[in-house]
Parts: sequence; structure tokens; C-alpha cells
Amino acid sequence: MKIAVISYSLTGNNEVLAKGVAGALPAEHIRLTEDKRRTNATIFGDVVLGRTPKVRPGPESMAPYDLVIFVGPVWMGTAAFPFRAYFRRLKKEAKRYAYISLSGGSLGSNTKLSANLKKQTGRAPEAVVDLHIADLLPQDPKPTTKDIGAYRVSEETARRLTGTVVGKLREKVLKEA
Repeated sequence: MKIAVISYSLTGNNEVLAKGVAGALPAEHIRLTEDKRRTNATIFGDVVLGRTPKVRPGPESMAPYDLVIFVGPVWMGTAAFPFRAYFRRLKKEAKRYAYISLSGGSLGSNTKLSANLKKQTGRAPEAVVDLHIADLLPQDPKPTTKDIGAYRVSEETARRLTGTVVGKLREKVLKEA
């Protein structure tokens, strides 16, 4: 089975996780980039206006793969907007996919993530692994939004998270592999 790990990361945390997952499976890692600088204002604008950011490479890059594993943040309960063009393409193609996220988690679990992915792609993901930075930080005192935003994944934490993600993928998606 030919597998692609397609990642987008604003802070670098999901990029570190994506590289680890791609190396452990093994899979090809494809990193999405945007021409314009991403800010909180552009995130909000994409929500309000329903914009689809232009990314490189384009969604045609996932054509040769049997399984696509997206790795990226969750913004306001939905997958990062740079994946939108890819999700529209998935709506037209019968391709297996999963979504992995390392996001802030200050508001708790992203309970609507699976439903939002299904709405965007036309079918449910084979797996969703929703990890939270808030769970990686000391709980006393409770981490602030600033603490969570400043956090960067260490090599040791990246190895641990990669093991967790790969274990869940093998259990839910790669049973026969």
C-alpha cells in the first residue's frame, strides 16, 4: 500500500509529528506551504469568508497514494483551512484518509472534528487522532492560552506522540498491512 503523510503546520509542532509518523510507517511526507503569511486574522477571515487558501503542492499530489494521512492543527473545531482544496478533491475521489492533529486543546476535545471532516470530504475518516498540547503541560497551574501557543514539541515528546499515533493507525487503518 502506498501511503502519503500530508502535513500543514503553523507552529512547527504538527510538522515534527508528521515527519515522525512518515518515518515510522514508512510513508512519503508531503509538506504543504502557503504563499501568504498565516496569522490569526487570516484564520478568522477564512472562517468568515469561507476562503480556501492556495497551497503548494496542489491536491493532485495525492493521486498516486492508496491512503492519505493528514497531519495538521484544528482551528475552531475544524481541520486547518490549508487542507480545504485537498478535502474537495477527496469528495470527488474514493481515497482512504485519516486525520491526525496536535492542537492547543485549551477548550477540550474537538468533538465535532470527525463530523466536519465527513462534511468536507463526503465520507468519514478511517481514523482521527486528536492530541492536545494542553495535556502535555503541567496541570497546576492550569496552562494558559499563551503557554499553549508558546509550546514546541521536544524530540522526546515527538517520539512518544509518534508511537501513540502509529499505534492507533495500525489498530484502526492498517490492520491488514
